[in-house]
Amino acid sequence: MESEKGGFFEQIQGKINPVAVKYYYGPRMEKADRSFPYLVQVMEAHVLMLAKQKIIPEKACEKLLEVLEAWGKDIPDLDPSLEDLYINLEQRMKEQAGEEICSYLPVARSRNDVEAAMWRIELRELLYQLADAIGDLTKILHQRAAETKYDIFPGYTYGQQAQPISMGFQLAGYGAPMLRHMERILECVDRFNKNPLGAAAMSGTEYPIDREFTANILGFDGVWEHAADAVVSEDYMMEAANIGVLVLIALARQAEDIINWCSNEAGFADLTDDLIDSSSIMPQKRNPVICATVRSQARIMAGRYAGISTACSVGFQASRDMTAAWEDVVECVNTAIGMCRISAEYVKALRFSAENMEKILYKGFSNATELADSLVLEGGMPFRQAHKIVGGAISELFREKKGQEDLNWELLDKWCREICRKSLPMTREQVEKAKNFHVAVERRNCQGAAAPEQVEKMLEHQKECLDRLQKYISNRRKQWEEADTELHKLAKEYIESRHNEISV
Repeated sequence: MESEKGGFFEQIQGKINPVAVKYYYGPRMEKADRSFPYLVQVMEAHVLMLAKQKIIPEKACEKLLEVLEAWGKDIPDLDPSLEDLYINLEQRMKEQAGEEICSYLPVARSRNDVEAAMWRIELRELLYQLADAIGDLTKILHQRAAETKYDIFPGYTYGQQAQPISMGFQLAGYGAPMLRHMERILECVDRFNKNPLGAAAMSGTEYPIDREFTANILGFDGVWEHAADAVVSEDYMMEAANIGVLVLIALARQAEDIINWCSNEAGFADLTDDLIDSSSIMPQKRNPVICATVRSQARIMAGRYAGISTACSVGFQASRDMTAAWEDVVECVNTAIGMCRISAEYVKALRFSAENMEKILYKGFSNATELADSLVLEGGMPFRQAHKIVGGAISELFREKKGQEDLNWELLDKWCREICRKSLPMTREQVEKAKNFHVAVERRNCQGAAAPEQVEKMLEHQKECLDRLQKYISNRRKQWEEADTELHKLAKEYIESRHNEISV
């Protein structure tokens, strides 16, 4: 009789509809198999706790630990008809340890808390890999910024020349949010790095478990206390995915700028041949397609994040919706890692043209603000009046299709007399100095401004911040490595002690 095989759990194993296997379970298993070593790690910690608390027979603990230790970090061929990683693990355990021994494996746990623990361990490592990639990119940005802090070019808003800045200032600006993203990663990991094991399905367990013990040997910072929240919480997944998307958006903004810099009209920069695509029909094309790829991935993952948010908007309970969303979380973070690595390559390879960058300044009036500020600082004029004078002069030049060389003392004096009924309170020398783009950048010397001196200071501060963050990451990784070493040490000691007892 069918009922003799047990309950529904036993009856359905290996009998999932083949269409469901082909179109859902199979593709999902192919993506999720990388998580198998983390599952083994969690199960080994759980069995060690069962042994410590004498919850299951010593013989069962010994055999379970032997098999788990032997598996290590290998990823076996998995059967998608068995639904998920855990059922595959249990099936392999039956084959190697026997059904009786394997039957002790589910004691005091559920797939829910095991999966939650596995995800947290995998995610903390994945996020730290993203932090590594961000750190490497930021170092390259710092290097290129230091090289170009005197290379001036127009800063733009809405495609219009706004103010003269330096390329070093621009690149240092790309580095600043990257460091904030690193900080977000560390804060995120510290928030979710708590042990969900012991929550079981959702309400804990009646067995005399030790959750602090499994927390310690899995590198968790204590216990995720509320049992239901431990297995149904979605915020840490969404936060991790959000960080991945934030990084990608920052990279996309850099990529967009570089695409513009590489245009024929700008000519500020060019990429090396190994980072450009050409055209199958237009021989002259040097397309920065790699930058467009980064930009497109940011847009795609932003869409994925919207899907994650929707999938997680379910009742306060364990759900396949969130399980499905997990792969998109991983995809967001993994994509951010990859695009960081690619971005580092093309930032490193950029060939800037200081001559073209400066030349383009003379096609606009980005020194207008400097002229207005000089009227205030040197001429004692109220700013709004100064703004009207400079704005009126430039408007006239626009109408007459004239350029930078015609923005002179005489024209400014004319507009000053018209607006203020007095002569321009600046000498010709002062006007020419204020018009000088290099002077305009150098005068912007308040904290955080575009002057080379300030760029140097900001780069130094960013480097100090990066060093602090990387040291923290290194120390955390050391903690996790020590915890993992302790886990395997305890497992081996237990196995050896059992062998010694039997031999005696």
